[in-house]
Amino acid sequence: MPGKTVDQNKQGDLVFAKMKGFPHWPARICKSDDGTKKRVSVFFYGTHQIGLVLPENIVPFVGNKMKYGSGVRIKGFSEGMWEIQNTPRVGSKARVRRTRLLCILFMLIKYLITY
Repeated sequence: MPGKTVDQNKQGDLVFAKMKGFPHWPARICKSDDGTKKRVSVFFYGTHQIGLVLPENIVPFVGNKMKYGSGVRIKGFSEGMWEIQNTPRVGSKARVRRTRLLCILFMLIKYLITY
């Protein structure tokens, strides 16, 4: 099954992405910072790694869950399947910003309490 063209992959789309040596893996399309249209940046669920994948190696998550989402016994895959279905925003920049703000807030509170 051929994947979408680069223009059809939108940031935030849930997909299965295939890299050499690995099965199709649950992933989310990321914003590409390098400006290249030859490869698509994806966030891999379960491992929380970022990779560049050829567009033809990307298929939508919806409609392919039964085909690619079962029978894989590699560390991180079952965790990735759980994350894509239950916490699809894991690893997003919004969450990172919120975590940083909370850390700054706690440091400020600690500073105010000690002085």
